[in-house]
Amino acid sequence: MSGNIYSMDMTINFLIQATRVLHVGNYDEDELSMITNFMVAVDNDILNDYNNTCTIVSYDSDLQLYIEIIEALIVIFEGREEYEICGILKDKRDDSVEIMKTKTI
Repeated sequence: MSGNIYSMDMTINFLIQATRVLHVGNYDEDELSMITNFMVAVDNDILNDYNNTCTIVSYDSDLQLYIEIIEALIVIFEGREEYEICGILKDKRDDSVEIMKTKTI
């Protein structure tokens, strides 16, 4: 990966924790902000790594988990009518879906 500050182990652990927090629905504003900021900051290098890694057997790739979290965040922010962040999250989702479509094995 090109100089980003996140290791793959750290990011996948964060994704797993974020999934749990969002699905339980027991989060405060700081946790929601931290999850959102991380998800938006993930660059294409990490997205490509997610696409080529399968940490959780029930997913074809870690990128599917990332997309699931993005979609949960979109629902939360649409419910709050915070459309600017929804647009950013939708762009990240669309970029991720495009990366997933280009997976070659």
